[in-house]
Amino acid sequence: MVRNNLNSQVIPGPCPPEGCPEPTEIVCIETVKVYDFCFQTDTRNNLSFPIPSSCCHGAATADCFVRDIHCTEISRTPIDGGLANVTIRVTVTLHFIVFNASGANICEFDATFVFTKTVTLCAPEGTVIDCRVAASACDSFVAGPNVHVNITLCLLIESTAHVKLLVPSFGFCVPSECVTLPSPPVECPPDNLFPPQCLPPT
Repeated sequence: MVRNNLNSQVIPGPCPPEGCPEPTEIVCIETVKVYDFCFQTDTRNNLSFPIPSSCCHGAATADCFVRDIHCTEISRTPIDGGLANVTIRVTVTLHFIVFNASGANICEFDATFVFTKTVTLCAPEGTVIDCRVAASACDSFVAGPNVHVNITLCLLIESTAHVKLLVPSFGFCVPSECVTLPSPPVECPPDNLFPPQCLPPT
């Protein structure tokens, strides 16, 4: 956090060498809390997908990449302290680009495969499990009417929940003037951009 010299407003940024200023209030905000966030490498070998009949006879090579991934929780077995063994079903959609012997693109198609995995997470009751792919490597080759795939996924798995948190605050975020626009003939931003914070009863 740094302080704007024009209006002494605290704005986002690194703290100065002397440290961040003290918060001015404690506010209750609604947000998504991340209870656990981990990564895991998963490799699936010898997958096989049929090439569409419209291009299988001319197919020589194929490229592939991950188009989409979706995770569904199957079961959750609590351990201790909020930890749980969570089993998820991972559905991966691959996109293939098929080339003939001359290197011409003759067709494209999608194919889906599913696998399950179990991970230990901080996942108390009320949390939601989700995942996404941070990186992937897909090797494919054509053999007959099928394309064969070896794929490695870097999975990011997290458990989250909507919560209300008490957070130290420096006040509301106030936008800076856009330097590419001329100064408008109105007060911008106005002082009453947000409703005032309620004071505790005395």
